[in-house]
Amino acid sequence: MKMKDEKDKEILGMLRRNARVANVEMARRIGLSEGAVRVRIARMVKDGTIEKFTIETREAAESQAIVVVKAKKDTKTMMQEIAKLGVARYAYEISGMYDGCLVIEGESVHEIDEKIDQLRSLKSVQDTHTFIVMKKW
Repeated sequence: MKMKDEKDKEILGMLRRNARVANVEMARRIGLSEGAVRVRIARMVKDGTIEKFTIETREAAESQAIVVVKAKKDTKTMMQEIAKLGVARYAYEISGMYDGCLVIEGESVHEIDEKIDQLRSLKSVQDTHTFIVMKKW
Protein backbone atom coordinates (compact mmCIF):
# COMPACT_ATOMS: atom_id res chain seq x y z
CA MET A 1 0.00 0.00 0.00
CA LYS A 2 1.72 3.14 -1.22
CA MET A 3 -0.07 6.43 -0.84
CA LYS A 4 1.06 9.45 -2.80
CA ASP A 5 0.38 12.14 -0.21
CA GLU A 6 -1.55 13.35 2.82
CA LYS A 7 -4.75 13.81 0.77
CA ASP A 8 -4.85 10.02 0.17
CA LYS A 9 -4.45 9.45 3.91
CA GLU A 10 -7.30 11.87 4.63
CA ILE A 11 -9.54 10.14 2.10
CA LEU A 12 -8.78 6.74 3.63
CA GLY A 13 -9.44 8.06 7.12
CA MET A 14 -12.85 9.37 6.11
CA LEU A 15 -13.73 6.10 4.35
CA ARG A 16 -12.67 4.08 7.42
CA ARG A 17 -15.02 6.12 9.60
CA ASN A 18 -17.86 6.02 7.09
CA ALA A 19 -17.57 3.99 3.87
CA ARG A 20 -20.67 5.76 2.55
CA VAL A 21 -19.31 9.31 2.78
CA ALA A 22 -19.97 11.13 -0.48
CA ASN A 23 -17.08 12.14 -2.71
CA VAL A 24 -18.45 15.69 -2.71
CA GLU A 25 -18.26 15.79 1.10
CA MET A 26 -14.71 14.42 1.15
CA ALA A 27 -13.68 16.94 -1.50
CA ARG A 28 -15.15 19.82 0.51
CA ARG A 29 -13.36 18.71 3.70
CA ILE A 30 -9.90 18.24 2.19
CA GLY A 31 -9.91 20.98 -0.45
CA LEU A 32 -10.05 18.96 -3.67
CA SER A 33 -12.59 18.71 -6.47
CA GLU A 34 -15.07 15.84 -6.44
CA GLY A 35 -13.44 14.50 -9.61
CA ALA A 36 -10.00 14.49 -7.98
CA VAL A 37 -11.36 12.51 -5.02
CA ARG A 38 -13.06 10.04 -7.39
CA VAL A 39 -9.81 9.56 -9.37
CA ARG A 40 -7.78 9.05 -6.18
CA ILE A 41 -10.24 6.45 -4.85
CA ALA A 42 -10.24 4.62 -8.20
CA ARG A 43 -6.41 4.57 -8.18
CA MET A 44 -6.32 3.23 -4.61
CA VAL A 45 -8.80 0.49 -5.53
CA LYS A 46 -6.77 -0.42 -8.62
CA ASP A 47 -3.42 -0.56 -6.79
CA GLY A 48 -4.86 -2.56 -3.87
CA THR A 49 -4.62 0.16 -1.24
CA ILE A 50 -8.40 -0.16 -0.84
CA GLU A 51 -9.41 -3.82 -0.85
CA LYS A 52 -13.14 -3.42 -0.23
CA PHE A 53 -15.84 -1.09 0.99
CA THR A 54 -17.97 -2.35 3.85
CA ILE A 55 -20.70 -1.37 6.26
CA GLU A 56 -21.44 -2.01 9.91
CA THR A 57 -25.04 -2.35 10.97
CA ARG A 58 -26.62 -0.98 14.11
CA GLU A 59 -27.84 -4.44 14.98
CA ALA A 60 -24.95 -5.45 17.18
CA ALA A 61 -24.55 -9.00 18.37
CA GLU A 62 -25.70 -9.62 21.92
CA SER A 63 -22.34 -11.14 22.87
CA GLN A 64 -18.78 -10.77 21.69
CA ALA A 65 -15.52 -12.49 22.54
CA ILE A 66 -11.89 -11.99 21.71
CA VAL A 67 -10.23 -15.37 21.20
CA VAL A 68 -6.50 -15.86 20.79
CA VAL A 69 -5.42 -19.10 19.15
CA LYS A 70 -2.13 -20.99 19.02
CA ALA A 71 -1.20 -23.13 16.03
CA LYS A 72 0.05 -26.69 16.42
CA LYS A 73 2.48 -26.18 13.55
CA ASP A 74 1.84 -23.77 10.69
CA THR A 75 0.10 -20.49 11.50
CA LYS A 76 -0.97 -19.75 7.92
CA THR A 77 -2.64 -23.16 7.59
CA MET A 78 -4.48 -22.63 10.88
CA MET A 79 -5.66 -19.15 9.89
CA GLN A 80 -6.86 -20.41 6.49
CA GLU A 81 -8.87 -23.17 8.21
CA ILE A 82 -10.35 -20.66 10.65
CA ALA A 83 -11.33 -18.35 7.77
CA LYS A 84 -13.03 -21.25 5.96
CA LEU A 85 -14.89 -22.19 9.15
CA GLY A 86 -16.54 -18.76 9.13
CA VAL A 87 -17.01 -18.40 12.90
CA ALA A 88 -15.05 -15.14 13.33
CA ARG A 89 -16.16 -11.67 12.32
CA TYR A 90 -12.48 -10.68 12.17
CA ALA A 91 -9.42 -12.92 12.13
CA TYR A 92 -5.89 -11.56 12.51
CA GLU A 93 -2.52 -13.26 12.39
CA ILE A 94 -0.49 -11.84 15.27
CA SER A 95 2.92 -12.16 16.89
CA GLY A 96 3.64 -13.18 20.47
CA MET A 97 2.59 -16.13 22.61
CA TYR A 98 -0.44 -16.77 20.37
CA ASP A 99 -0.59 -16.85 16.58
CA GLY A 100 -4.08 -15.54 15.86
CA CYS A 101 -6.63 -13.17 17.33
CA LEU A 102 -10.33 -13.52 16.50
CA VAL A 103 -13.42 -11.44 17.17
CA ILE A 104 -16.39 -13.76 17.57
CA GLU A 105 -19.99 -12.61 17.86
CA GLY A 106 -23.18 -14.40 18.77
CA GLU A 107 -26.69 -13.92 20.04
CA SER A 108 -25.60 -15.44 23.35
CA VAL A 109 -22.53 -16.64 25.22
CA HIS A 110 -23.78 -20.15 24.45
CA GLU A 111 -23.54 -19.44 20.70
CA ILE A 112 -20.01 -18.07 21.16
CA ASP A 113 -19.10 -21.20 23.12
CA GLU A 114 -20.33 -23.37 20.24
CA LYS A 115 -18.17 -21.41 17.81
CA ILE A 116 -15.15 -21.81 20.09
CA ASP A 117 -15.82 -25.56 20.21
CA GLN A 118 -15.70 -25.57 16.41
CA LEU A 119 -12.35 -23.77 16.54
CA ARG A 120 -10.96 -26.24 19.04
CA SER A 121 -12.00 -29.14 16.80
CA LEU A 122 -9.60 -27.98 14.07
CA LYS A 123 -6.49 -30.17 13.96
CA SER A 124 -4.33 -27.10 13.33
CA VAL A 125 -5.37 -25.41 16.61
CA GLN A 126 -3.27 -26.23 19.67
CA ASP A 127 -4.77 -23.84 22.23
CA THR A 128 -7.32 -21.06 22.66
CA HIS A 129 -7.76 -18.34 25.26
CA THR A 130 -11.07 -16.47 25.40
CA PHE A 131 -12.00 -13.03 26.68
CA ILE A 132 -15.74 -12.28 26.86
CA VAL A 133 -16.48 -8.64 26.07
CA MET A 134 -18.29 -7.01 28.97
CA LYS A 135 -18.73 -3.48 27.58
CA LYS A 136 -17.75 -1.61 24.42
CA TRP A 137 -16.30 1.85 24.97
